[in-house]
Amino acid sequence: MLTQEIKMDLVSNNLANVNTNGYKGNASAIKSFPQMLVHRINDSYLKVSGVEGNMDTRPLVGMASMGAIVDEINIDFSKGALLKTDSKFDLAIDGPGFFSVQTPFGERLTRDGSFTINANNELVTLDGNRVMGEQGPIILDGKGFKVDDMGMIYMGENEDQLVDRLKTVFVQDLTTVKKVGHNLYMVPKHLEQPQALVTTDPITSEMYFMQESKIRQGVIERSNVNAVTQLRNMIDIMRTYEANSKVIQTQDKLMEQSITSIPRIG
Repeated sequence: MLTQEIKMDLVSNNLANVNTNGYKGNASAIKSFPQMLVHRINDSYLKVSGVEGNMDTRPLVGMASMGAIVDEINIDFSKGALLKTDSKFDLAIDGPGFFSVQTPFGERLTRDGSFTINANNELVTLDGNRVMGEQGPIILDGKGFKVDDMGMIYMGENEDQLVDRLKTVFVQDLTTVKKVGHNLYMVPKHLEQPQALVTTDPITSEMYFMQESKIRQGVIERSNVNAVTQLRNMIDIMRTYEANSKVIQTQDKLMEQSITSIPRIG
């Protein structure tokens, strides 16, 4: 039942973020405890010693399961639907990768590209975290800007002055990515760190993506949570929880009957 409660918490959190831009849903992996071999202990039996050691001849009941536990909680990094907004401040990574943002606790990763501008003309997230470029925080002139498929940022009246490039990264092993709240992610320092999503060929000086990705402006990535699937999972969890609850209630009644009946027999 504790396992079902944890699964219900995950499903509830997924449903609560079904409209959160760039949100990635959680899923749990369940593991069974080791099974135990059960014998009847009150029967008379004979221990037989042989070449392979003692052999227990008590009647065998069978294997007993000790229940299940949540082994791990995984993040589903499948891409959410891309919604066209035509807002210059909305950016999306079409493919693998993350935006890099500066928080009070250091640089973090996010897939949420719904950005805005603060009082210092810096490109920031809706929570106020500064969006990072290759040269540091991205500062705009307020006259408009353009971002191309490679993440190059152009400003000016004609949007033709190159000022920086979005700092986008990818993680080779997504199982190392951890959620830290506010739609942000990080990779623990003792694990392989994120790598630049865009790199430059040292011979031709041409830029290319390390993954099959590109930057889209005027587009936002929606949550990858499917509300119908999550509601179906919630119903399944509630049914399983109710069935387990009835088993425990039945066991309690049998125990109560045993306690009240044994003294009468004696």
